[in-house]
Amino acid sequence: MTVYLGGGGTSQQEAALWGPMLAGRPRVLYWPFALDDGMLPGAESWLRGSLEKFQSGLDVVTWTSLEGHHRAEMTGFHLLFIGGGNTYDLLTHLRAHSALDWVRAHLDGGGALYGGSAGAILAGASIDIAAWHDENGTDLITSADLAGLGLLPGRVLLPHCTAADAPRAEEWAARHGLEVLGVPECSGLVVDGDDIVVSGPDPVWLFTPGGTTTLPADAAVPRGGSAS
Repeated sequence: MTVYLGGGGTSQQEAALWGPMLAGRPRVLYWPFALDDGMLPGAESWLRGSLEKFQSGLDVVTWTSLEGHHRAEMTGFHLLFIGGGNTYDLLTHLRAHSALDWVRAHLDGGGALYGGSAGAILAGASIDIAAWHDENGTDLITSADLAGLGLLPGRVLLPHCTAADAPRAEEWAARHGLEVLGVPECSGLVVDGDDIVVSGPDPVWLFTPGGTTTLPADAAVPRGGSAS
């Protein structure tokens, strides 16, 4: 399982993440389901332009909805790209089509995943922390409703994070029993099986009820997860 999680910056801010994630992965499937309807028409053009800065000749396919698609159609795609927008809308769309399992099957089959901002929050144990940035206009209310992909066991991911978020993030971790990985816009995480490494260039923060740990570029994130 190889997963790339960005803090919600531009492709250049996340260059340390985007370069490696595209190496040897020419077929990209884009799910822009977190975007509002007005942004969907320009979504593929934006992604193509961003990817071209790192690698030319990529085969990019965009599904603006899962309606009419099936999990088997994902076979042959090397990278699933899930970008930013409203995390609640993203998860609602995936749940409506039982597509969280599609993502897991893609990873189990050797495919890679990129999640940026909303897509990165989705990777965690819960998307509840999305309330820091997103309005919840959906029916997702309970802890079960808000469960994410679970690729960061016992942890959630907070994108667009700054050092000033530490007190609030520590309190959130204590209240929810989940550690918080705070990822700034100029950084990201690479998840390879059970190993998580900071891509940099900026550090990532691990917020727990007991305090904050600063993790510089190339640092391994300590294993663990459940806050107490």
